[in-house]
Amino acid sequence: MGTRISLSPGGHAATLTVDNDIDDRVRPAIEDAAAQLPPSVRRLTLDLADVCFVDSALLHLVRTIDRTVTDRGGLLRIVGLRPQPRRVLTLAADLCPEARWEAYLTSPGPN
Repeated sequence: MGTRISLSPGGHAATLTVDNDIDDRVRPAIEDAAAQLPPSVRRLTLDLADVCFVDSALLHLVRTIDRTVTDRGGLLRIVGLRPQPRRVLTLAADLCPEARWEAYLTSPGPN
């Protein structure tokens, strides 16, 4: 259980796989893992296929990681959304459409 990072050949893309539920207790470790990515990474896929439960920490996590990736001219994609995490993002998109949460609900496929 935890967080795994796999880099593509050439190091321009990476997948950050989270294997546990996301709350404020585990969020800092996931953010730290994303912050440790090499500067060459421009495309980051956040794989949440094994995440069954999230709370508002997911929203903070996504914003923090997205900022890290976009500051280097990159793109964050989210794949593997299960029903409950998808619902949290859907509610965020409904309540705050200007934040563009829907972009994470329609992320393209994996790297």
